[in-house]
Amino acid sequence: MTTADGIFVHQFELGPWQNFLYFIGDRATRSCAVVDPAWDVETIFQEAERLDVQIDHVLCTHSHFDHVNKVDDVLRERDVPVHMLGAEIDFADFRCENLERHAPGDVIRVGDHLEITMIHTPGHTPGSTTYRIRDAIVTGDTLFVEGCGRCDFVGGDPETMYRTLRKLTASLPPMTRMYPGHNYGPTPVSSLDAELRDNPYLQHTTVEDFVRHRMEGKTPGTNLPPPPAWP
Repeated sequence: MTTADGIFVHQFELGPWQNFLYFIGDRATRSCAVVDPAWDVETIFQEAERLDVQIDHVLCTHSHFDHVNKVDDVLRERDVPVHMLGAEIDFADFRCENLERHAPGDVIRVGDHLEITMIHTPGHTPGSTTYRIRDAIVTGDTLFVEGCGRCDFVGGDPETMYRTLRKLTASLPPMTRMYPGHNYGPTPVSSLDAELRDNPYLQHTTVEDFVRHRMEGKTPGTNLPPPPAWP
């Protein structure tokens, strides 16, 4: 668990596709948000109990099955809001109890000290979201350590992904800590300056070169079948 300035970010891996889940919270109140609850709800709550934190929010980076398949199970245990950008709700026709529709730039408050900002980062899906926590970001399937999300699923767009990655890396400080949605890289956590140096998808200066690389190349771990559509 990483802690700083009264907040914490806890990363743990679940599922057959090496998903990273996160607890992001306020150290003083022990209130937290769980990011992309999937695969094993019992383990999610056991981890919360082990850390002595309480899940008070669900944050969804996007609607793919491997990131949301335990949202309903979390809600059976905890009557908490589920946060997703409106663009993603509309794209996937996503449904669950307590769903809150958001716009880019909306701020979610957790506990007494934590503010989480929703950044619209389309490309993997039309409403993909990166969550900013002070000097860190949780990127879902937008940006991986030395990789980026696939753009060949329904709703993916490599040209949009190229613009998203350029805007994201240009608009945030280079030392911003980056927490990805899957454990596909050589390290579980990175920073934007390291990614600008080492990530092959961030080396392209033209959209044409990026599209060619993204649509022909393979990011480690992403040669997986498309996730099932939301029912």
